[in-house]
Amino acid sequence: MAQCKKENIREAILDTALHSFAKNGYNETSIKDIARECGISTGNVYKYFESKADIYENLITDEFLEEMHDLLVKRTIYHIEIIVGTAQPEIEKWFDKTFYPFFIKNALRCIILKNHYLGSEYDKRLDLIVENLLTYKKKTIFRLNQDLPRHFLEISAMTIASNVQMYVQVLEMDKSDDEKKVLLKKIDKYHIAGSKAIYKEN
Repeated sequence: MAQCKKENIREAILDTALHSFAKNGYNETSIKDIARECGISTGNVYKYFESKADIYENLITDEFLEEMHDLLVKRTIYHIEIIVGTAQPEIEKWFDKTFYPFFIKNALRCIILKNHYLGSEYDKRLDLIVENLLTYKKKTIFRLNQDLPRHFLEISAMTIASNVQMYVQVLEMDKSDDEKKVLLKKIDKYHIAGSKAIYKEN
């Protein structure tokens, strides 16, 4: 029983921090704030976590980041396949059952990722994401024996950055999960349609 109670406190701290980091920002949230929201003492928080950074790392885990990366890579590959007309019908089911639910379920984590790195640090991280996904776009085009259209990667870089920003804006909205899913799907349709047009022009 005692162990269960301790685990409940630990989970309560993480849940409170998750909401506080997303709403108020990581830098603006203190251990004291988290403790007060949990209804426990500040010292009690330190029984479970060494620091605020330790709490953050237990929320934004390597496993979460790796899964997000893998999903974004698959999405990039599938979008290219849609653009060049080689996508399989089951792709839409994958988006509905796996891709969108992951981001909606982890909306607060995605918001924290963006807001924790506002400014130049966020721009650097966004650039790394864009560069990584562009590599997969390029590899997929070559794998499908397609020519790489002129300026396609430059336009794609701007599209990916815009897509990331739009996704986070949707995840920040006070809407139901179903409404968010509809908006995320429309964002993707918008970007795919634009990419198709640019691809055909070249």
